[in-house]
Amino acid sequence: MPEQVTEDVDRTDELRFLRRVQRSGHSSLSVTLPQSWIASASIHPGDVLEFKELVGGRLELSVADVGRPPGTRQKTLRIDIRALAPNLLARLLVGAFVTGYDRVLLLAREAFTDTQRTEVSDTVKRVLGMTLVEESANQIEVQISVDPGKHEFPRLVQRIARLLEQEVTMYRHALERRDPSVLDRLPLVEDEIDRFYLLMVRQLLLASDDFRVATDIGVTSHRFQIGSRVVAKMLEVIGDLLSDVGRELETALLNEKDLPPRAGDDLSHMLDDFDSFQKRTMEAYIGPSVWNANATLNDINRWLSQQYGPGDHPDSRVQPREETTTVRRRRVSWDLVMAVEMLVLVNEITINRQLEPETILRIGPGSSIVVPPESVESASPGVQPGRVNGGIARADIPALRPLSGSR
Repeated sequence: MPEQVTEDVDRTDELRFLRRVQRSGHSSLSVTLPQSWIASASIHPGDVLEFKELVGGRLELSVADVGRPPGTRQKTLRIDIRALAPNLLARLLVGAFVTGYDRVLLLAREAFTDTQRTEVSDTVKRVLGMTLVEESANQIEVQISVDPGKHEFPRLVQRIARLLEQEVTMYRHALERRDPSVLDRLPLVEDEIDRFYLLMVRQLLLASDDFRVATDIGVTSHRFQIGSRVVAKMLEVIGDLLSDVGRELETALLNEKDLPPRAGDDLSHMLDDFDSFQKRTMEAYIGPSVWNANATLNDINRWLSQQYGPGDHPDSRVQPREETTTVRRRRVSWDLVMAVEMLVLVNEITINRQLEPETILRIGPGSSIVVPPESVESASPGVQPGRVNGGIARADIPALRPLSGSR
């Protein structure tokens, strides 16, 4: 007779259940599953459960899709339209996309207004893989057909980084030629950045629930998923800031006949600095390289200290009495400074994720830190990340190799 199992619940946290381990056969051990979890996950005999081994003696348990009817995998969201505030319908559709829904039904008790139909149509056009499949007086059906595991997350990061580089290149050429027509492609680049950002968020949220998706996109660690979500948002914010720069150049600065040559040169230099910082930041993140992230942070901090003065703030930099051209130049400068500030966070995440348990597990406890000097990249002569001694550069932070699938 197997040992009687006593089941108990930790009352300090209703989501924690205690189970006694039983022997099953000669060499196997087993535990029972909580009834509440069985009901909420719709577990039935014959279903397949998926286990993921985590560090610290932990396991992650989830329901696998294996053996489940294909029709049950589609997630449908129904939205009952009564009275919606402006832009809320568009934001709900975007929210349905990033949270992993495959189908959205919009139901209205009264006929949809022209404004609501336009809002839906515009949203569908700008979201990757979203299609308007049915439309009637009281119902709109939107289908979302995106394979969440098709693109590895680091490749999407690189794609957005290249789009940001394209924007900066356009701005430099526009300043050199004083020609606003160079920026005609800017709206297309902006839309592409937004599409890829939403796809990245959708991937990460689905990966947090489905280990198969997490493996396909190369972000298997929950901690890395959180950091990756922050990185995706920082890239999207940088895209917005650069878009503001483009609008100032296109609508005003490039048409100002009294824009001093030195002012244009100063803006070009700032664009060059940002472009360099961004490329180094993304190379360190994709690498990953603690050394390069640290070197970039050092250079960014020095650069930022030159941009900020005592008591400096957007309100103090832009005074209403100043000439319009000066105000616009300073607004552009401030947008670029804020974009560089976003890069600080990306570099910090690059360093921090190398200290996560999923990464440290690969080198094992008590491992020493040794980095070949040729792996140290310093973009400026003043940055000395490690002290070279006998052909080896040693530092307090290792250049660790991440686990398979962790980027």
